[in-house]
Amino acid sequence: AGSIPAQATLIAFLVSIPNRLICVKYIPVIKLLVGRELTLRYKRSVIGVGWTLLNPMLTSFVLWVVFSYIFGSKLPGNQQYAPYLFAGILLNNFFSQGLLASAESIASNGAIFTKIYIPPQVFAISSALASFVNFLIGLIPLTIVVYISGTNLSWTFPLTIFIAFLMILLVSGLGFILSIAFIRFDDTRNVVNVSLLMLLYLTPVFYPLSALSPRLQQIIGLNPMTSFLDCFRWAFSTNEVASWGDWVYISSVSFMVFYLGV
Repeated sequence: AGSIPAQATLIAFLVSIPNRLICVKYIPVIKLLVGRELTLRYKRSVIGVGWTLLNPMLTSFVLWVVFSYIFGSKLPGNQQYAPYLFAGILLNNFFSQGLLASAESIASNGAIFTKIYIPPQVFAISSALASFVNFLIGLIPLTIVVYISGTNLSWTFPLTIFIAFLMILLVSGLGFILSIAFIRFDDTRNVVNVSLLMLLYLTPVFYPLSALSPRLQQIIGLNPMTSFLDCFRWAFSTNEVASWGDWVYISSVSFMVFYLGV
């Protein structure tokens, strides 16, 4: 008899998940917010959306000049350093820029809450989706770099969309959590910027794991972004090895963080 209320509570919770997490009825609002954010981001820029292409390209070029002779020869197999590096920069930009935008979105749109009711999650999700659009644009120069390096796109490259979906969940969930601190403490942005810089060096963006000691490999392997990069590089151009454990890890972490954030 005691299990009946528990079952009813579980059923009610499962039924409420779409409205609580996905905000289906606010999809038109999300589309408007994504368009607004992309428009405002490039409104006063001469190059406009071209910065989405130039930013990872210039960053990758500088890092390639500095580190190609150090780490290029340490990539296992037939992996090419240029697409390896560019993929790392592109996905890291997706994460860092999307996280900051999502965390700031609720505080920056606070005035809207006094005029009309919109779930705060909508703003964070919209910011993450805007970063996803920039990520898709960045795949164009990555494709060019892949072919210039003498390799080809993998037949598994459609999985890149699934990886981006998981990244949206991760970025949105962390944005939900950090948004509380962004509202209450002005120093949070500086702390997050420093943390993201530290995370960059704890992620194999410009160096391979094989260049590190076994102990460091274990530590950096705990970073979800490491598994994200392994899956992305493998799915897009087979320029890395991704295990089933990597796929399970990024999926479980993304859904868990998103749920906790909501």
